[in-house]
Amino acid sequence: MKILSFSPGHTAQTVELKTPGGEGVFYWIDIERSDSDWHERVRPWLSTRLDERHIHDSLNATHPPFYDGTDDYDMLIVRAPGTDNSPEALSTGSVALFITPGVVISIRPPADPVFRRPRQRFLSGERKSPSSVAMLLYLLLDEVTDGLMQYRLIIGNRLTSWQDELLDGQESFSDWKRLVRLRGQLRRLEMTVEGQLDALEEWRNQTSLALEQQLQVRFRDLDEHLKRVLNTMVLAQHDIDGLLNIHFSAVTQNTNDILKFLAVVSAVFLPLNLLAGFFGMNFHYLPWLDSSLAPWVTMGVMLGVVAALLVLFRRRRWL
Repeated sequence: MKILSFSPGHTAQTVELKTPGGEGVFYWIDIERSDSDWHERVRPWLSTRLDERHIHDSLNATHPPFYDGTDDYDMLIVRAPGTDNSPEALSTGSVALFITPGVVISIRPPADPVFRRPRQRFLSGERKSPSSVAMLLYLLLDEVTDGLMQYRLIIGNRLTSWQDELLDGQESFSDWKRLVRLRGQLRRLEMTVEGQLDALEEWRNQTSLALEQQLQVRFRDLDEHLKRVLNTMVLAQHDIDGLLNIHFSAVTQNTNDILKFLAVVSAVFLPLNLLAGFFGMNFHYLPWLDSSLAPWVTMGVMLGVVAALLVLFRRRRWL
């Protein structure tokens, strides 16, 4: 559990677990989900008891984006990027946020660095202390959204690499399981981002916190960023479908080329087989049977037939 105190015009300070105090001071309490009794330890910062259902939801690592509010506090659950950002593991983790006029409590997965950067920037003075609890919440949600935005680059690079492999005729593409698995992950991420947009909109419409005009604009920017992520997920699924179509078209074209080659070879050898069969009949009297030029004339005729067929196929654009 890490507790930061904020006051306008001052650098954020780390405080110990004690009863809060100070006029105009508000707090950010960052907690790992493994700390199951966190609600008892943060009671001095809350003027009311938390609902048991909300406590249970905050400990649920698979909870989807969700908002629920009471007269005393708001609970907002969002999904943040997981610690593994490889294209094969585009996962998200549940982050629960409890918001009151004097404190923001974040419950995140253990060892998840989702809020490491804003905490370091607050403590170093690199970023000014937020002016209100609503501004602090915006900065935390902005960090979560930036992490989701990084998925756009990861997905784009992976799809470009797979497209190059599919179009490379020298190598056989063999990552079909990973490709199909990525499509399933993109579908789940699409549903997650849609739920996150709905939860944020519901929170803005029902929260009792005062949201200034400038802050409302910033929250709308978060919506725009999430919509970009959503569009990327949808377009990436279409791109994967396009890659599959490209592959099947390439396979079909290759099969057609092979069949065309075999058909041409068969068409060329059919008249040659006819000539060979004619002169191979077991009759005593056949044309040129006793001529010394017969083999050479027959060979010339056969080569002429082959040449004529190849010229015909070329003119018909069968070759």
